[in-house]
Amino acid sequence: MAKILTYPDKTLLQISGLVRDFNDISVKETIEELKKTIEENDIKGLSAIQIGIPKRIIVFKDKNQEFITMINPAIFGKSGKLIDSTESDESLPGIEITVKRYDTIKVMYQDIDKNDRFLTVSGDEAIFLQRKIDMAYGGYLFDKLDKKKQKEFFKQYGSYGDTCPSYFVKDKIIKALRYTLTLHAVLLIASLFFQFAKFVITYKTPIFVVEFIWVIFYALYAKYETRKYKNCTSCQGANIFGTSAIYLTIIFTIYIIALFL
Repeated sequence: MAKILTYPDKTLLQISGLVRDFNDISVKETIEELKKTIEENDIKGLSAIQIGIPKRIIVFKDKNQEFITMINPAIFGKSGKLIDSTESDESLPGIEITVKRYDTIKVMYQDIDKNDRFLTVSGDEAIFLQRKIDMAYGGYLFDKLDKKKQKEFFKQYGSYGDTCPSYFVKDKIIKALRYTLTLHAVLLIASLFFQFAKFVITYKTPIFVVEFIWVIFYALYAKYETRKYKNCTSCQGANIFGTSAIYLTIIFTIYIIALFL
């Protein structure tokens, strides 16, 4: 029987990898280990990451107490209303958190023979599978709390140290730059009419250099935060390049305008 990992074990932050080789003996071994651990602990089911195996596998008992194995599960559809669900979990023992869940979901997955399957569930089973699928993607119950409640949770129960913070420094960096560029643009217009604002034309090159370096610093720090908080969906790196490009375009545009004034 495997040990069920509990908060704040950092292994649980990992995003489980897709199973591609269904003939890999380790896949069947993982499934059997999950079944054994579920039986020994008399629980409904587990995601493989909960026993330290970062494979996208979930094993659970249905209403007839028969084991169902889901490989590469994903929520294919949601229906019904969002409901308040007060939940705990084997990896978050002794703690209850109220989150929003869909009452009915349709799950797409593959069985051990690599056949594509679909399962529609409602009520407690839908809530259970939403939680376990979240965990396969590195998500925890507290990830669904708003920033204020997350802060309260971490204050009460402690944190990973590198789990999702209530805010990201990169956001503050780019927010400050946005305000600076807005002020720069306003002063550029004002320089046409008022003497006090003409410094934005006189010192256009040093200002341009500072703003350019600001964007580069943002991009580097954002990349650092993406690696540090890789479990946070709100801190992924896909938009870093795009955001940097947009702000560089704005800076170059302001600079070119200043050259002609």
